[in-house]
Amino acid sequence: MKNVIILASAATAACLASAPAFAESLTVQGVVAPYCNVALSNVSSGTASIAMANQQTVANLRLSCNSASGTKLIVGSTNGDLTQVVGGVTQRINYDLILDSPSDSAFAIAAHDTFPGSGQENVNQFTRSRTGYTQGIANGIPLVLSLNMNVAADTNNTATSQNFSANAAPAGTYTETFTFTATSV
Repeated sequence: MKNVIILASAATAACLASAPAFAESLTVQGVVAPYCNVALSNVSSGTASIAMANQQTVANLRLSCNSASGTKLIVGSTNGDLTQVVGGVTQRINYDLILDSPSDSAFAIAAHDTFPGSGQENVNQFTRSRTGYTQGIANGIPLVLSLNMNVAADTNNTATSQNFSANAAPAGTYTETFTFTATSV
């Protein structure tokens, strides 16, 4: 038995000595496609405390874009106010929208009143952009959406639309929808 092991080891050494050299080749390919995205990374609340007197965080988002020309962010609100419909009358609560961008001030929105309108700047729509490519934005930067409910009620009451301050609004469920769109500049 001992002789067999020695013979096998000797045969292996002979094979290794006469084996041809190997050349290895490795090809790595990658496709870099332009992308822009803004997504909810963590919903802190989703339900705002309407009578709360301070600014409150509603959602955390992440903005990513690897476009060479730059990044454009559009933040839209559907109603411009928190609304509910009761008996055919739209009840509205005014709010200030705040978007903090701790990594890039180009995407920050200071406290702004939103109100129903045509999609113009500050009328249900805010546009922020940064030209040129940045690695930070390509990797993704955080955004924080906050609302302040402690603002004055709009004074344009009509037969079909009534405006209330947050601490004087009739009980109910008030809703607002925000959209976030990221594109290249």
